[in-house]
Amino acid sequence: MNLLEQTKEITTQSIGRAEALPFASYHEPDYFFEEQRKIFSRDWVFVCMEANIANPGDYHAVNIAGEPIVVIRGQDGALRAMSNVCRHRGVVMLQGSGTAKNVVCPYHAWTYSDQGQLKAIPHPGDVSIDKASHCLPQFTLDTLHGLVFVSLNPDVPPLQERYKGMEKYLAHYRVAEFQHSLPIDVDQWQTNWKLPMENFVEGYHFFAVHKNTVETVAATRDCFYVEGHADWSITAGKQLDYPATLRDWLRGKGNEVHYLSICFPPNLVCNLYDGYITWARVLPTGAGSTEIATGYAAIQDYKVSKSIDSIGKKIITEDKQICELAQLGTQSRRTKGGRLVEMERAVVDFHQYLGKMMFGKDHSRHFRADNAGLFDGSTDKNAAKAV
Repeated sequence: MNLLEQTKEITTQSIGRAEALPFASYHEPDYFFEEQRKIFSRDWVFVCMEANIANPGDYHAVNIAGEPIVVIRGQDGALRAMSNVCRHRGVVMLQGSGTAKNVVCPYHAWTYSDQGQLKAIPHPGDVSIDKASHCLPQFTLDTLHGLVFVSLNPDVPPLQERYKGMEKYLAHYRVAEFQHSLPIDVDQWQTNWKLPMENFVEGYHFFAVHKNTVETVAATRDCFYVEGHADWSITAGKQLDYPATLRDWLRGKGNEVHYLSICFPPNLVCNLYDGYITWARVLPTGAGSTEIATGYAAIQDYKVSKSIDSIGKKIITEDKQICELAQLGTQSRRTKGGRLVEMERAVVDFHQYLGKMMFGKDHSRHFRADNAGLFDGSTDKNAAKAV
């Protein structure tokens, strides 16, 4: 059985008999090319939050399936996703995040407006260049409660339809009101993109990987599945309130709150709390390399303490180390992955999403826990304290 056939079979499996993906799917170049073509070139891909590009001229640049893109807020207040490649000699123009009234190529200073029109060409000599035919191509962009998504596919289904059913959770937690953000942190991991996604959606690893960090305040035993299927999934858990002091945080003291962890495949996992959000964006850069971006936004301009920020960085470093070790393990030709456990139900959802996109058939079944209403606003919020 070849790799595609193996993967197709595994992505049909439901919890109880589901297995880990074939190891080769984490490093085989041809398979990675198919994922780029069938997933990242077709679906909605998360870029950042509106709070990260709140003011005219603010931008954030990304690379989706090999396509350099910049999302920029125009002087008219509108968000646009445009090619980040100069129409002259193909140079990538903007990098990371920043603010710019115009987009200027660093090579020969061809200058574009924040709507993509070519405005200026230095030293053209006697050559006449039609500016209208040298504008920057545009890409489909939409937002969901302050989350910004882009698609390379002009025929992609509407964003509201794509994530239908989970927007009530975003509304209940007032995510659209999270207007205060911190700068986006970006790092390169030597791992296939699927491993961080699988890692971020489950709390099964907390007690081992995050023994002295996450586990002290958000124990593995307190993680549970809320609702989901192949298109999205939601888990939850108990955690000490974020603004606790470092000493209380480590000693397990402070106010206990619930958090939601939402997976927006293919590339976003975010944790929702009462008043703020933390998120991780996963963008593959190669079969064995991935760009990981992390961000934070809140309903109020709360200054994150250095101690809490330090713990957050330690947690993401622990995740990076375990995912890179997993990547090394997938090189093995003499062993394979085994059965997934109940706490990995969201991982199974993610695998079924992969199967849906890669092979064109959805084998998932929607599951909603009895206590899901505590987190989407359909049940008295105070009852959540008893969960």
